[in-house]
Amino acid sequence: MMHVSWHRWTLFGLLLALLLGGCASQPTTESRERDRRAAAINVDLGLHYLSNNNLEQARINLNRALEVDPRYSQAHSAFALLQVRLNNPENAERHFKRALELDAEDSFTWNNYGSFLCAQGRKADAQRAFDKALANPFYRAPEQALTNAGVCVMETGDTAKAEEYLRRALDNNPRYTPALLEMARLTFQAERYLQTRAFLSRFTAEQEHTAETLWLCYQAETAMRNHEAAGNCSVRLKERFPDSRQTAALLELERRGR
Repeated sequence: MMHVSWHRWTLFGLLLALLLGGCASQPTTESRERDRRAAAINVDLGLHYLSNNNLEQARINLNRALEVDPRYSQAHSAFALLQVRLNNPENAERHFKRALELDAEDSFTWNNYGSFLCAQGRKADAQRAFDKALANPFYRAPEQALTNAGVCVMETGDTAKAEEYLRRALDNNPRYTPALLEMARLTFQAERYLQTRAFLSRFTAEQEHTAETLWLCYQAETAMRNHEAAGNCSVRLKERFPDSRQTAALLELERRGR
């Protein structure tokens, strides 16, 4: 009996020690909040480095964020963007999906996932992702998903649907330059050159001309036989963006006498 009693108490003691040890190792609310703050800081740093094309440092910070808090959806979302830049689509999709498992209402991730899917040629899946982003009434920047949806649809040749998305984006934010640029492109392709001029004017009211907008300006004004305005855009394009592909295309036209 003594032997059995000792065995039972020993087993009980072991179980108690395991339980107490397990309790002690459970993260507290304070430690979870501390880990989340550390992960958020590393995500911010990672995205900063990513935007500056410092991919190695971005990788370091985003890996650190995932190590500190593997359940932080924004860490997975940012890491997916890094994987897109590194041309690792399988890893990108895995982390996009994990981010959305952790936060199914994150419209910014749905939008980025939609753009990724569109670039992969999965247009229908991309559309569903953009719709998920737009279904959230608390989405602070629906013009982003609307513009990306418009660009994706435009690639299928459905310019009417693309224009509908882009106009909805501009209804939400009339100063959103990516939508203004896409509308300038769309109207130029549709040979609605006066509208192209108008959208470019709205674009440059918000930010400086780019090589793309100066090239569109040159082409639209040339099509309207407004040679003075076309020449002005031509000069500015060559002076400000001498190494751009748009300038190369312009020089080729001039060489061929067109």
